[in-house]
Amino acid sequence: MKEIKIGTSSSKQKYGDRLDTVLIELNEKTKLSGLFTTNDLKAAPVIVCKENINENKKGKKYLVINAGNANAATGSYGLKDCKDINAYLGKEFDCQENQFLPFSTGVIGERLNLPALKKALIKGKKNLGLSNWKEFAEAIMTTDTKIKLIKKTILVKKKKVNIFAVAKGSAMIHPNMATLLSFIFTDLRINNGDLHKIHRTACDQSLNAISVDGDLSTNDSSLLVATGSSLVNFKDNRELLEKEIINTFKELSKKLMLDAEGSSKLISIKIKGLRSNNLCKKMARHISNSLLLKTAFTGGDPNWGRIIMAACNLEDLKINPNNIDLKIGPHKVFTKGELNKNYSEKKGLNEFKKKHINLELNFGKTSSSFEILTCDISSEYIRMNSDYRS
Repeated sequence: MKEIKIGTSSSKQKYGDRLDTVLIELNEKTKLSGLFTTNDLKAAPVIVCKENINENKKGKKYLVINAGNANAATGSYGLKDCKDINAYLGKEFDCQENQFLPFSTGVIGERLNLPALKKALIKGKKNLGLSNWKEFAEAIMTTDTKIKLIKKTILVKKKKVNIFAVAKGSAMIHPNMATLLSFIFTDLRINNGDLHKIHRTACDQSLNAISVDGDLSTNDSSLLVATGSSLVNFKDNRELLEKEIINTFKELSKKLMLDAEGSSKLISIKIKGLRSNNLCKKMARHISNSLLLKTAFTGGDPNWGRIIMAACNLEDLKINPNNIDLKIGPHKVFTKGELNKNYSEKKGLNEFKKKHINLELNFGKTSSSFEILTCDISSEYIRMNSDYRS
């Protein structure tokens, strides 16, 4: 997508000479949908970005992204610093401050180093159109060990549509809007209403359906960008294009979970049969964050009792154990309140040795369901989050 200009640079702070600053220029026709953290402790860039994205002013838009410092829990000083950067860039680009959308990720509680960041952004400006998508993905990493980048081109009635996606994150993941920092770009022609609707739907099925450690970040931000340069119109190909966008979000979510801090296994937990999809979602999140279960995944111990235990201790939801059907992989384990006669420990051990473990719990006969991706938790996660500040 040539209409998207990327400029990366290094502020030479936390990561030395590594890229840690990104500036992205979007054309005047670009439409944006943003979803942000529901944590009551919202970082300064989240507050400013929400304000600016709703201004919907004419002119080019600019994404301003820094890694290494979250600019969260910095009070009025953090807001002032964030707006200072926007004012500085407004003068550099000769445009309005609200045309800049800030995103930050990194350590909570520290103020931005304005001189270093401004210097890096000037370098980013000089590099606009010269940096590539891989450099963008690298520059927003914090404790990530791999870049999260997806590039796909699909044909719709012989016309091309591009969908590119970039994200960062490996811990403090338990989103309730989107997650971490994620940016999905398409050149599709789409109106604002449809863009926001598909963004919300895609997030609910992907970024809102993953959890590493149960902690909701202060900086979670997701942006869905449509430049409109393609000849393909969303409303004329709604079903196909919605599926492709949702699948891109799901692929990005899987990449995030495969790089979760200290994890070695990807776990899918599907909940079925409760009174509503929301209850299924609540149950899935609850089970996914059971430390006892996460450590069992790490040790390869098919301790199915921990799964049933977690399912039956969700606050404010009464569960009859006799109504639970549990499957580990293809194997029926627990049904009608007792161990299934065809299940064996050997079958469970074989499933828990796998890198991708599938659990399914059915609580009744309703059509409601929700599936979440989570991971195991190991001593490496403890080491990474206790040995140094990330």
